[in-house]
Amino acid sequence: MESYSNNLRIDIQMLKKLPTLSYTAERILRLTSKELTHLDEIIAIIEKDTPIMSKVLSMSNILYFGSCTPITNIKDALLKIGFNSLKNIALGISIFSLFKASGEKERSYKRLFNHSFATGVISQIICEDYLNVSSDEKFTAGLLHDIGFFALHYLYFELFQRLERAVLKGAPLLEAEREVVGIEHSEIGRWLSEWWGLPEVIGEVILYHHDLPEKSSNYAETVALIQLSNYIAEKFGYRIFECEYETSLYKDSIYKLLSLPDLEELMPQIKEKFSIEEFKVL
Repeated sequence: MESYSNNLRIDIQMLKKLPTLSYTAERILRLTSKELTHLDEIIAIIEKDTPIMSKVLSMSNILYFGSCTPITNIKDALLKIGFNSLKNIALGISIFSLFKASGEKERSYKRLFNHSFATGVISQIICEDYLNVSSDEKFTAGLLHDIGFFALHYLYFELFQRLERAVLKGAPLLEAEREVVGIEHSEIGRWLSEWWGLPEVIGEVILYHHDLPEKSSNYAETVALIQLSNYIAEKFGYRIFECEYETSLYKDSIYKLLSLPDLEELMPQIKEKFSIEEFKVL
């Protein structure tokens, strides 16, 4: 197992086999560090990348289905959902496009994507409807929390399949990762986020979303939110693998950090707020 984890570390930290961030993603990331950004700049970046633009519009319409009319272009999206939401959707889509799969990998890739998307959307609903806080960075953190699984799927698909078989046989997810891969997807994702220079909050969520949220000294509330959203997404059927499996939920810790209705009340309310079928066609 040590050789696998060493190879993963080398491939990720030396960027072997992995694609570099696209020009679109790099430019969007640079926008996040600028205090003043001309709105035309984000529009131009997205419009120059047609595949990314079409996916951004599709996701924007699903996320903001309450709009009176469909979002049909990037300027329209900017007006209706705002700069930060548009930027974060575009960043997430740009990163996922690096791992796009086909053939025998496509089915498992779609499960990964739909789980990630559902987690981001659930975190957004909780922020806006229950916590009354901005959902912008939380949606992105939810969207990218399992990026380590995408890297494993991209680099070592045979190993990913072995992990899936172990989980299908009943092994707890994190135990199966340590046994089959030698390392957890959260650590793989953290390496990747550091090398790509993703915002610190995203790296902390990636590392701790299966752990005690307080281990993140600066972003415990966001980690708690994404851990809860990840759990709810899986209970709604958006799982990494085609079976039910045990996932971490530090419920007492989460409810100390977040003021929310109990899960038995919260989950049915959230389920009413989005269409399950819409996610599955992405």
